Amino acid sequence: MTVLCFGDSITRGVGDGPAADSLPPAPAGYPARLQPLLLPETKLPLTVIDDGKPGERTPDGLVRLRRDLERNTPDYTLLLEGTNDVEDGYTSRALANMQLMIDSVFQTGGMPLLGTITPSCCAHKNQLPQGAVIAYNDQLRAIALNDSIPIVDFYAAFTAGPNPGSNSDPDAPYDSTLGLIHVPEGLHPTPNGYDLMAATARALF
Repeated sequence: MTVLCFGDSITRGVGDGPAADSLPPAPAGYPARLQPLLLPETKLPLTVIDDGKPGERTPDGLVRLRRDLERNTPDYTLLLEGTNDVEDGYTSRALANMQLMIDSVFQTGGMPLLGTITPSCCAHKNQLPQGAVIAYNDQLRAIALNDSIPIVDFYAAFTAGPNPGSNSDPDAPYDSTLGLIHVPEGLHPTPNGYDLMAATARALF
């Protein structure tokens, strides 16, 4: 079984260390943690691919995804993109491209999984307006429902914190004291944040 984790710097694992710009060799971030979490669940040989590219916008991501789907033929593809588009103010473009990415995964015979983007906080220089992030993620949830595919709700996991049962509101603000996002950089997850992302993704398999 092959799982392709596709996205930008948050998929690649930027911040997976003591500083916001820490970048261990791939796999890092949540893909590195997802493989050992999934191994007990399957008797099949399992490969989790970290296919994150820092700074990527969805137009470039769509082209790259189509190429990488041909190279890897994954059984599952977890799509997590749009943070940089939303920062740039191109939410509608990102949503259209995410739908095309989903269609591309279906065309190769795999199953797409759609991730909501994580919140930002603090002094992030291009801080995403919370309303824009919430609107984008709400539309992603609607796309997933319409396409009958699983949604991996990373945003809701981050706002609920390490104990998801304590907060069931998927549109709640992020509490910077939770230690899931580097402070004051405010965008990339900490190692604890990546732990939570992996656990959130694992629940969908």
